[in-house]
Amino acid sequence: MPDSSSHSLIPLRGGLGLSVAMGMGRFFYTPALPLMVAALSWGAGPGSWIATLNYIGYFIGSLVVARGWVEPNRAVYRLSLIVSTLGLAAVALTPNLIWQGSIRTVAGIASGLIFVCVTQRIPANARGRHDGGIVFGGVGFGILVSGAIVLTAGGFADWRQLWLICAAVSAVFTVIAWTWPIPVRIPAEATTADPADSPDTTADTAEDTAFDADRRRSMLVLSAGYFFQGGGYIIIGTYLVVLAGPVFGDAAAASTWLVAGLATAPSPLLWSFVAGRIGTVRALTVCYSLQVFGALLAIFGSTPIVLFIAAALFGSTFIGVTMMTIGIGTQMGVANASARLTTWYSIGQIAGPALVAVALSENIVAAFIASAIALAIAMVLTLVGTLTGGVER
Repeated sequence: MPDSSSHSLIPLRGGLGLSVAMGMGRFFYTPALPLMVAALSWGAGPGSWIATLNYIGYFIGSLVVARGWVEPNRAVYRLSLIVSTLGLAAVALTPNLIWQGSIRTVAGIASGLIFVCVTQRIPANARGRHDGGIVFGGVGFGILVSGAIVLTAGGFADWRQLWLICAAVSAVFTVIAWTWPIPVRIPAEATTADPADSPDTTADTAEDTAFDADRRRSMLVLSAGYFFQGGGYIIIGTYLVVLAGPVFGDAAAASTWLVAGLATAPSPLLWSFVAGRIGTVRALTVCYSLQVFGALLAIFGSTPIVLFIAAALFGSTFIGVTMMTIGIGTQMGVANASARLTTWYSIGQIAGPALVAVALSENIVAAFIASAIALAIAMVLTLVGTLTGGVER
């Protein structure tokens, strides 16, 4: 009985791990940014570059696993949880831009490592088809918590205190997420099976070594689509609250992020159900179409209701795309698929804020137009990669 109860908590632990890494470690910056800009007179430029450095860190975290330089084991996972939580508190120490950029870079590395450690383990843990949805739902839950902290405490707490509050919540989540089961060697899952149970091991190894050329091309196309997805979605994720600032006010603008979190939390379960009913290709098409529409709708966000709808569309789609794309990469039989795809995704996340910082910092509406274009390109490439990759539809 205790074993069964412990097993049922596994998806929750993974979900809270993603809450620490993504919902707070990465995305608390979004609702806090308008308050920091107002208090520190930053302008759009410094905020964009600090966001970009965080995404560079995320890229580094996923790259070192994809290249096999770091093994996603328990020690790496737990150390990353600690670093992510301490990184939230460290932001409050000084507004110095060099410090802020350095801290956010290290926090990004921790986020990337946690994400890969958790998402590469989901298939081995799944006891039901919706376990993955519960785990990925942790991102939305963390976003919800981030928005709630700024919305409820932003009226009486300054930007430093808000980061410390978030760090305290992250510490609580870390304690629960601590025991997410990480195997000693994740990449060895396919090679440590009993040879007696795998008579075709030699053939499988040869096929893996000389990977089918068509599938390689499909993976490359899928990765390119994921690159544009990373660049397109992160513009919305970083600047949605900034866009809402003139409509709601700096503190109340976090209500749009709260709406995004409310939509994100149940979305992985929703899309796992939709994909099960209509197939992955159709589900991805619907999910991407709604995401593009949400980016375009935000451009006309001169009223609260329009911004709330745009926030809901953003929240309800970006994790669905992530979950289904990583699932497709895994089905293709690519080693470390999660880390490889996340690396391309993170390159896109670097490019998105950098584009805004260099060319569009004074025109947030133009940034959202660029986001919609990038997401449309991502949809086409992802669907092409999926349809040609021999993946179950």
